[in-house]
Amino acid sequence: MAMTKIGLITIGQSPRTDVTSTIKTMLGQSIDMVEKGALDGLTKNEIERLAPKVGDYVLVTRLKDGTSVKVARRRVTPRVQKCIEELEGMDVDFNVLLCTGEFHRLKAKKTLIMPEALITNVVLCIRGGKIGVVVPEREQIPSVKRKWRKKGVSVVIGCANPYGDVKALEEAALFLAEENVDIVVLDCIGFTPKAGEIFRRLTLKPVLLPQVLLGCLLKSLVGP
Repeated sequence: MAMTKIGLITIGQSPRTDVTSTIKTMLGQSIDMVEKGALDGLTKNEIERLAPKVGDYVLVTRLKDGTSVKVARRRVTPRVQKCIEELEGMDVDFNVLLCTGEFHRLKAKKTLIMPEALITNVVLCIRGGKIGVVVPEREQIPSVKRKWRKKGVSVVIGCANPYGDVKALEEAALFLAEENVDIVVLDCIGFTPKAGEIFRRLTLKPVLLPQVLLGCLLKSLVGP
């Protein structure tokens, strides 16, 4: 039986070893992963031109050197679309967007998995309790609040860049602990299982981690 071929699309630069290491651990050697990044091959100046302006939907992503960068969704969307089309031309079985942000204008001929919808619908399955959401940057708070308000869900929002230092993660976890949330949602694909453990340890609450949720879905789709 042929190995399943999955296209992975980051809004930053590939490879995303911080994400694929989790997926590989969960799925083993049963898949072939092909990665493409919306910012692949761009210079520092070219990336800076994609930075968000006032009123833009802000996204945070990782570059090849491990540092993070902010980009405007409207500016990066065409580049993400190009990655989708290129991977479809490489005969992948399906594609996965490695971002938990909302994208409404992407088109796909083959199956495209959107982690934002996965996380949102898992949260909507949980009735009652106080939900804490962690995003990378404060500029993202207004759009995140609007999203959950439309869903009828009240959330407490903390900030911590998953590509930064551990101290920021700990401070965000302690903030949510003080707010006495019942569950923590780490709203960025860059949060690793190690980050999830920090939030579990300091909040003493369950944590929804996008990398793990995505891994579970892929394992279900690919099979043993």
